[in-house]
Amino acid sequence: MGTPGFERYAGQVAVITGGASGIGRALAVRAVELGMNVVIADVEIGPLRSTADDLGVEAFHVDVCDPVGVEALAKFVDERFGSCDLLFNNAGVAGRGRIDEQTLDDWNWIIDVNIRGVVHVIHAFLPRMQSSGRGGHIVNTASIGGLTAIVSGPYTATKYAVVGISETLRHELAGSSVGVSVLCPGFVRTNLATSDRNRPPESVPTKSGTRTSGFGLLAGTKPLILDPQQVAEQVFLAVARNDFWIVTDPSILSAVSRYDELRAIADQVATGDPVAILGDA
Repeated sequence: MGTPGFERYAGQVAVITGGASGIGRALAVRAVELGMNVVIADVEIGPLRSTADDLGVEAFHVDVCDPVGVEALAKFVDERFGSCDLLFNNAGVAGRGRIDEQTLDDWNWIIDVNIRGVVHVIHAFLPRMQSSGRGGHIVNTASIGGLTAIVSGPYTATKYAVVGISETLRHELAGSSVGVSVLCPGFVRTNLATSDRNRPPESVPTKSGTRTSGFGLLAGTKPLILDPQQVAEQVFLAVARNDFWIVTDPSILSAVSRYDELRAIADQVATGDPVAILGDA
């Protein structure tokens, strides 16, 4: 007997950006296993073709930074399958180094992919999903770095933005035929750390050897390191349940201190004591 709720996927259409490798490829593998029609989109032509051939799925070469290319992807899906039922807004890149080590090129490239890319995909696909009569579900890939600052500044900023975009969509689409989830992976065995391989040649990466600025926040935790396929299984289970939050490693949430800090402020406000609220200054 299959997993309850998984029967819904058979015959549906899944579109996966960043689908040639890592979590995206694992999502495509699982979608095929569940009997879905799958389109993978990626900026890397070689891995894109290889994955499409291996899995027997449709491939579309696109850079999510290019809104014209993303619109062409949406039109291709419409013409080939009529609509998209399950949209994995998964393409993303990582950075390295402290904020004081970043160049504007670093910021611009990561913002272009991780924020504008997400926006371009939503802009192209959401109206089509709403008007198709079939509804659907959008999964935006953020990161545990979208909940706590354990990675570089540009990456953290963009992933916080993806979480915020997703939360906004959740409220705007409440009660509609389109559901929303935000995927916040912890540590996963992917090639995200080598994102610079896809960086535009005119954009010079930071030469710093600093990998991250915030791993100290994880002191005392024991993060899981998952295979992408484990993450894919969690994602499809969450979508079947219509869950909004998909956190692959809840143990890392102990490092998300700002909620405790904000609750403490709320408790101070509840006392009505200006000194408690503002301090002695």
